[in-house]
Amino acid sequence: MPGRSSARSGPLQKIGEPMSKIEFHFDFGSPNAYLAHLVIPEIEQRSGVKFEYVPVLLGGVYKLTGNRSPAESLAGIKNKPDYERLETARFVRRHGITHFRQNPFFPVNTLTIMRGAIAGQRLGVFERYVEEIYRHMWSEPKKLDDPSVLRAALLESGFDADRFEALVQDPDVKAQLLDNTELSVARGTFGSPTFFVGDEIFFGKDRLRDVEEAILGTDFPESRQPRPLNDDSNINVILKRFEQPDEIRTFEKGKFEMVRIGGMTIGRASYEPGWRWSLHVGPTTGTSSCQIEHVGIVVSGRATAGMDNGAIIEMRPGDVFHIGPGHDSWVVGDEPYISLHFLGAEHYADRR
Repeated sequence: MPGRSSARSGPLQKIGEPMSKIEFHFDFGSPNAYLAHLVIPEIEQRSGVKFEYVPVLLGGVYKLTGNRSPAESLAGIKNKPDYERLETARFVRRHGITHFRQNPFFPVNTLTIMRGAIAGQRLGVFERYVEEIYRHMWSEPKKLDDPSVLRAALLESGFDADRFEALVQDPDVKAQLLDNTELSVARGTFGSPTFFVGDEIFFGKDRLRDVEEAILGTDFPESRQPRPLNDDSNINVILKRFEQPDEIRTFEKGKFEMVRIGGMTIGRASYEPGWRWSLHVGPTTGTSSCQIEHVGIVVSGRATAGMDNGAIIEMRPGDVFHIGPGHDSWVVGDEPYISLHFLGAEHYADRR
């Protein structure tokens, strides 16, 4: 939302202590769910836990609960719609959200794109699918219930549109979305966004503060303050490995693996010979040069930092680097290049 695959490593669990899950039950048709999706990465970074994204069909939720959409329930009511818009504007300002636009085609029938989320899980592209469909829905709004518009959006985002079109008609995919929706309602869901911290339910983007408070409770040892090392009681230790990263951002001739730990994001960049930022990453970000500030260390291989002012610096194994915004970079020689990033990792190669 991040984002967010169930394959990600989760929070550390003490021996004998049950593990709670943090779930985000969402439908692309809810603007409030989109706004929550944009804020979830902040909570993940502060708390060290991961949200599990659960696709549900909001229309099905309304049918099963007798609820109605805000557009229907607020129709004809004086002042309340204006106040809801005011609260949304406050939320957007509070979190510095700049890429949210009301969809002029709203309401959009989300049946197909929510089935597409299930298809994305089966194809192993769920996290990227969520990011891209949210972009097409609320950042660069489109009429995604028009099959031709949806197909064009999928192709623009680099997905196999034919495969998605086939899978959304698959009986198992349809059944999974229905099961998700019915199980969510059985647990108390009546709208979106809905969150579960273990079995405790929270509704609405404005409850994210409460969700974070619940996460920081006793169910999540990695969220507690560490005890002194000379304390004889249990000490909380979190171990993560890049072999099981929290997120991977892939692009031609390279990948960027991230682990989030201790309130920070650490990245590992792996580039093949021939990789160049302006050719293989830049086109997906929409900028002519990398605008991310980096602090890191070269593990192996060689690469350059080519600054916008014309300066070119070569980096070799063992070099600790600080690179300012406004640069290109490319691998030097025939050896793959690997570096660790301690600043700028969260936003590197991020298409949001």
